[in-house]
Amino acid sequence: MSTAPDPIVLELIHSKVTSAVEEMRVVLFHSGYSTVLRESEDGSAGLLDAELRTLAVSKKLPFHFASFSAVKEHLPRYFAPDELADGDVLLFNHPFEGNVTHTSDTVTLMPIFFAGQIVGYSGTLAHKPDLGGVRGLTAARDLWEEGLVIPPVKYQSRGAVNRDIEHIVAANSRIPTETLGDLRGQVASCAVGARRVQELCARFGADVFAAAAGELMNRVAGRLRAALRVLPDGTHEAEGLLDHDNVNLNRSIRVHLAVTKTGDRIVFDFSGSDAQAQGAVNLVPPMVKNSCYCALMAMTDANLPFNHGFVEVVETRFREGTIVCPKPGAAVSHYTPLAHLVCDMAVKALGEFCPARAAASAGGGGSIRLMGTLPSGKSWVLMELLNTAQGATNGRDGVNLIHGPLGAGQFRPGPIEIHESEFPLRITRFSVTPDSGGAGKYRGGMGSTREYQALADAVVPVRSLKGSFRGKLPPWGIFGGRSAKVGDVFVNNVQVAGGVREVVLKAGDIVRVQTNAGGGYGDPYERDPESVLGDVLDRYVTIDAARQDYGVIIDPIKLTVDREASQQMRAAGRNRQG
Repeated sequence: MSTAPDPIVLELIHSKVTSAVEEMRVVLFHSGYSTVLRESEDGSAGLLDAELRTLAVSKKLPFHFASFSAVKEHLPRYFAPDELADGDVLLFNHPFEGNVTHTSDTVTLMPIFFAGQIVGYSGTLAHKPDLGGVRGLTAARDLWEEGLVIPPVKYQSRGAVNRDIEHIVAANSRIPTETLGDLRGQVASCAVGARRVQELCARFGADVFAAAAGELMNRVAGRLRAALRVLPDGTHEAEGLLDHDNVNLNRSIRVHLAVTKTGDRIVFDFSGSDAQAQGAVNLVPPMVKNSCYCALMAMTDANLPFNHGFVEVVETRFREGTIVCPKPGAAVSHYTPLAHLVCDMAVKALGEFCPARAAASAGGGGSIRLMGTLPSGKSWVLMELLNTAQGATNGRDGVNLIHGPLGAGQFRPGPIEIHESEFPLRITRFSVTPDSGGAGKYRGGMGSTREYQALADAVVPVRSLKGSFRGKLPPWGIFGGRSAKVGDVFVNNVQVAGGVREVVLKAGDIVRVQTNAGGGYGDPYERDPESVLGDVLDRYVTIDAARQDYGVIIDPIKLTVDREASQQMRAAGRNRQG
């Protein structure tokens, strides 16, 4: 029989579970061996209740809001609660059996016991730079070509590590030391979360903790429904396009979304999307839902915490066999471009309900892997996340050099000094890409340029580095704002041809990666000329682009605005536009 907590106890428990998740994150990243975990922070932590419902996750990484949302559906097929013991840790990465991303992300889940009963679970999800799979010359066409696939198994049993599991993981990684180090850090993070929940149960009682967990979820669901009631009823649509799937380079892939809002109900319908891809750009439904959760939070109540309350309120519809609902066994390892695109589409459709909060398309995500073999024979893999940019909004330019909305609070490139001290390379440039942000009354955020000089032979799988599959439909502007420029890849100042999946670097070669930027908001001719001058002085916009895109004439010597000439040019431009 659950005991309803009083409001003060409820707030105390809410504060404690929130701080526990943040503490878990710190342990996860400080324990990481690979640079993508300890420096780029590609990982997350969370707490679940005894019914496997998400209780708390960090707000810093919307990409992983729903990291554990599919556990409830799949885990009981592998382990009943009475098959779990204190000190057990489950491990899995199967995208169709509880994980919501791809095989590179491993999930660890620890049942939390108090007085002999399961009162919750602590969990982590963390990216592994290498778990086998094809390198880059070929493109994965099914799940089994993407590397080691792990269904839910016991990595740790009653506190003892299953060495057989570790041997299997190590044998399937090019960098086993870093991989196992990261995995053990995930377990340490789970242990911290478990202790904090046990302390809460000891202080308030397990029944009060369970009741508080349910009430926190109900409270989020109630606030979300209240926010929905404020929006007008109706249906609005959005479409997105991926250039190709990295296998069939001539086939564009269309994603369609219809959002219907009635009263306090909202439905995201993706059933009109194209068939699933041969290549690895497919996206599993829980991750599609995650993109919708992020967009809905941003457009309604950004102060909401994320928990199972979102799952209760948000309805989604899919058609099996589509790009956003692939059949089990489909390749999904390169799901991130579509996840970002779906988030942009959801923001676009929701912006029709609330134009004051509308936002232009962001640049999405970005990442790079460089790999090689040291003279000792040891393999090395550098993976880091790259900055793109946010789209402009009403009253604000887009943010420069930041991951798209799903990763903006956490993802980032690693420190240059760390990379140069651990890998045979030198980073020779890191800057904004001039003229990349979509022009508008409020300018889109600027994409980044990053150069890596190889100090030894290396390989770079380029996959989607050339614009993150957004070349045919670049990050869009809204209300007259213009689209952003998409990224590209160059080796020794020579553009890498489309369709190339992998480039080989010799010592001294330099690979330059430019990322997508964000779209603009409003008519560029309405931008304050002094703001355009400021962009020129900051080297965000060139003098030529100031004239061509904004109708602002800037003296190249004095670096001042010629107001009369600018007014005349803008008037002529408006006349041409009709």
